[in-house]
Parts: sequence; C-alpha cells; structure tokens
Amino acid sequence: MELLDRAPSRSDPNGAALPGAPPARRRPSPQERLESSRVGRWLLSAFLVAALGAVVLWNLPESEIRNTAAPVVEPVVNATGLDQRWNLFAPDPPQRTFQVLARIEYADGSLALWQPPRNDRWRKWLGALRGAGGRRLREPTAAWIAQHHDSGGRRAVRVELLLRQRDIPAPGRDPLPELPWREELFYTYDVPGAQAP
Repeated sequence: MELLDRAPSRSDPNGAALPGAPPARRRPSPQERLESSRVGRWLLSAFLVAALGAVVLWNLPESEIRNTAAPVVEPVVNATGLDQRWNLFAPDPPQRTFQVLARIEYADGSLALWQPPRNDRWRKWLGALRGAGGRRLREPTAAWIAQHHDSGGRRAVRVELLLRQRDIPAPGRDPLPELPWREELFYTYDVPGAQAP
C-alpha cells in the first residue's frame, strides 16, 4: 500500500530528469539576486554613471577641470582598468618630443647619465612620470635608479631626474630642421643614509 501512495518518480535511477519533468528549481546566484533587487539595480546604475563620468573627465584635454578632477578620478580609472587615453592624436597632435634622463651622483664625486631602455613600456612610464599626475611616481623611480646603478664599488648618493624637450617642426618643410633640446631638472632624490661629497 505504501508504494501506491507514493508520487510517481520524475527521474531515472541515475538521478537525471525525465522528459516532460519540470526543471529543478535552483537558488539564484549572488549576481542574479543583486540584479533582481531594486537596491542592487540602483547600486549598479550609480556605479555605471560614476565610471562613465570618470572616463569622460579622464579623457578631457589638458584643462583646469581635468587637473582639478584628476586626484579623484585617477584611483577610479586605475582600479577599474579604464585608464586608457582615447585622445592619442586628436584634437591636438603632439607638438613636442621629450626624453627623461637621470643624472646619478656617486659618493666619490663621479657622475653618470642614465638613459631608459627604448621600448613602449618605458616610454609610457616616463610619460606618466613627467606629467602632473606622476608626482607620486618620481621618488620610487629615482630610488630604483639609485639602487640598480650602484656599480664598481661606487654608491649612488643622489639622483636627479631631467626632462629634455624640443619642438617638432611643422610638416611641409624639407628638410626638417634639427631644433635644440631644452633641459630642466624636475626632481631630486637624495639617497637615505648616503653622504654627498
């Protein structure tokens, strides 16, 4: 009698659902619960508006608005991976080229000039380093240069970061003239515990 009272089985002996059986109810994932709740949709919408606003501010041309917003926007675009610049050559193509060099002073009074490797990663790093947003990168970069250029028993005591710039001649001239470099010191790092001569 007990067998007759039982509801008919909707699965085969291996546990798989038989054809025509209603799908098994599963618990929604945390993402699905977030997306289906009113508060979750509000939070996602607020995040998207904030991210879009950050990208727009980040890609503004050099201006007072962009410079004021940069300290707030930079952590957001870095954390979300949205820190690409979309204004590569427009609306104003670069009119000047630059180099970042380091003058290393050693404890014995000798000097050396460090030039970065020529590749896109270093060029991107040095471009960020020379900009207003790169102030926090200057000390670690100079410290790295000092640490990696102690050589031949010489100990680095000071690293000066130098910016060399020159204008790019306007197109249409033949041959293009070589314009002079302008050089400026933009950061000095004294190695902790080292004594300059």
